[in-house]
Amino acid sequence: MAADWEEIRRLAADFQRAQFVDTVQRLSERNCIEIITKLVQDKKLEVVHTLDGKEYITPAQISREIRDELYVHGGRINIVDLQQIINVDWVHVENRASDITKSDKGVQLVLGQLIDDAYLDRLAEEVNDKLQEAGLISIAELCKSYDLPGDFLTEELLKRLGKLIQGEMDQYNRGVIFTRAFVARHKARIRGLFSAITRPTPVSSMIAAFGFQEHLLYSVLEELVNGGRLKGSVVGGRQDKAVYIPDIYSKTQNAWVDSFLQQNGYLEFDALLRLGIPDPPGYVKKRFKSNKLLFLRAACVGQALVDQVEASVEEAVNSATWTDLQSLLPSCLSMEDVGMLINQAMRNANVQSQARLLGGTVVVSEKFISACQSLFEEAMLQKAQKEVKNNPVFLITEEDLKQASVLTESSAPSKREKREAERRKKATEGSGSVKAGGGGNAREIRIRKTKKKGRRDEDSDEETGPSQQNRSKQTEAPFMAQEEIAAVIEERVSDCPEEILSELAEQLVRPLTKAYQEVLRSVFMSSSSSPSGASKKKSMKDLQEEITNLYNNIRLFEKGTKLFSDETQVHITKHILKTVCADVTNILVNFLAADLMMSVENPSTITNEVRLKILGKLSEETKAPLMKLHNCLNGKTIEDFLSNLETCAEVCGFMLKKGDKKRERQAQFLHRQALVEQLKEVEDPALVLHLTSVLLFQASTHCMLHAPGRCVPQIIGTLTGRIPTEQQQLLSAYQGLVVKQLVSQNQGRKQEEAEGDEAVEQDEEARNVRAQLLALTPQVKELVLSQRKTSVTED
Repeated sequence: MAADWEEIRRLAADFQRAQFVDTVQRLSERNCIEIITKLVQDKKLEVVHTLDGKEYITPAQISREIRDELYVHGGRINIVDLQQIINVDWVHVENRASDITKSDKGVQLVLGQLIDDAYLDRLAEEVNDKLQEAGLISIAELCKSYDLPGDFLTEELLKRLGKLIQGEMDQYNRGVIFTRAFVARHKARIRGLFSAITRPTPVSSMIAAFGFQEHLLYSVLEELVNGGRLKGSVVGGRQDKAVYIPDIYSKTQNAWVDSFLQQNGYLEFDALLRLGIPDPPGYVKKRFKSNKLLFLRAACVGQALVDQVEASVEEAVNSATWTDLQSLLPSCLSMEDVGMLINQAMRNANVQSQARLLGGTVVVSEKFISACQSLFEEAMLQKAQKEVKNNPVFLITEEDLKQASVLTESSAPSKREKREAERRKKATEGSGSVKAGGGGNAREIRIRKTKKKGRRDEDSDEETGPSQQNRSKQTEAPFMAQEEIAAVIEERVSDCPEEILSELAEQLVRPLTKAYQEVLRSVFMSSSSSPSGASKKKSMKDLQEEITNLYNNIRLFEKGTKLFSDETQVHITKHILKTVCADVTNILVNFLAADLMMSVENPSTITNEVRLKILGKLSEETKAPLMKLHNCLNGKTIEDFLSNLETCAEVCGFMLKKGDKKRERQAQFLHRQALVEQLKEVEDPALVLHLTSVLLFQASTHCMLHAPGRCVPQIIGTLTGRIPTEQQQLLSAYQGLVVKQLVSQNQGRKQEEAEGDEAVEQDEEARNVRAQLLALTPQVKELVLSQRKTSVTED
């Protein structure tokens, strides 16, 4: 033992000497840094720089200092504050904090804050103090007070319920903690309040008036109702629409509902809503499980009422008449509910195919409708015979329509086309024989009555596009209008109710039209089988001459268009296609229609619609070239039309001969004579100007012209340098007066009701223009009539 103490003393003396001995070699600060850096690089030493770079600190030391600061700050500290205290980079602090939370279950990292269990225990004690004082505390308030997330706070407080916190958490609302004493007080208030209720009361109004906690109120109320302490029920569940209905009221309510259903046979849902029943369909289904009720949109109907309606419907069907069910049905039912009830009764009686529902409440037997339809048989036959006699070209069946619709859509004759037909008729009266070459050009005198408004109403030179063609699309020959059918039924059927006349007529329109089509077809076929139908077909020789003349005239007209600008050529070309070209196309189609017993005496009456229907019935080898010819009428070049016309003529058995010089001179002469004769008769200034300009053009260029009225200014323009200056000036002055007259007429129609000085001035100006036109008209006519008439043999 003594030896050991001696050894200790010797070592202490050696240590003391070593402390007082001066150091022979020292390491500089830079050397120390390099050594530590080398050790760190070799991963033999793990240290961290402080933010000021003056110290090294090990991770273990960081962890110790974090724990120390957490303890000093009462178990809760923010990582940002730790970083400033420890004076190292924030990343190192966060990493060490994460390691601490992983290794120590009593420490948690929440929203960048370290929190230990000791802090949470103190927090729970504080919450318990507040809870005991208030009886109820909200997690949301605690979140605001302690700046912690709700889920985390709820979970931690739930762990300490019954230990540090003397209270309960609502199982339906985990955001509220309350004490048993608070629940008892709440329960007593609820029990007393709802025991005093004698009528249906919304639960939400009780919550607003007395400040109950919603979820706690529903829980307690459900417990009291299920336990039998409260005599009533809650309807609507845990919602804002929930209503507490006391049994005393339910008994009175049920008695009223039972009595009303028994006496009237129906229940109106609105009435149940007024009684305070929030879900009438559900209430009725629950109340009358064993009863067979028909549920409608706004009511439910008993089986007795359904049986009455069913019996009335069966009686109407069996007696082939009608029945009005309005007197049987409750007045509160909507039209939709009435329809549902009657349709159900018809299904029950299995008479859906034997009756129809009209006017909302009237059930009409199909036999009654058939009887009404038979009233029109005689009138149908008479009208069919008259139609066959007057206009057989329209007698095309619905199947023909479907076949034609595959080709294209077309239009029925419009008012504008009728006006054009009248003009063509007037034009051909003084133009000579069509076969001689003049009649085909008589359309040339057509002119618009107005320059602006007429472009929409009367301009026959504009192409008719698909939108215009579909305006008056005629799908089948009509029999009678709906109003006419209703008038006949009202006259012939004495007991038919007035309220269903219009709807019954609407039901009859379609079947009557179909029946009329059949009658029309049968009458037409019987009449077409006679030899008179074949007499409508012209001889091949006459037709060939007529088609040849039109063919040559079209070629001459095309030659005249070459003297105009491109834009004007387009307008003239379209005009020729719509007029003369359409005429020759109709002649060919009418020739083929004779074989189908569908020909007409005047081919110009054939419209696009009728032409397509006839083409649809032709054989494929004939239909294809004629369809191309028909489509060329909507094209832009006459060459294409002439090429297709030659092909179609060959298909139809005609041989087209191109005219020689002699025939061309003859055609020009006849064309001029026809226009001159018409010029002598007309007095309309616009028409006089049109005819004069066309005749002067032919005289100066030796080219025939078939132009629309819109191109008159361009025709007069081409005459510049071809006619004397005096005649040019006279034409220009006359044109200006015609334009003024048309403009004044257009304005006069717009201001027919105008009064005062302005109207007087306009009338005075119009009279002056008319006077000047009357004075100049003979001079303008004389420009043509005074010329030497050319002979047929003149070069």
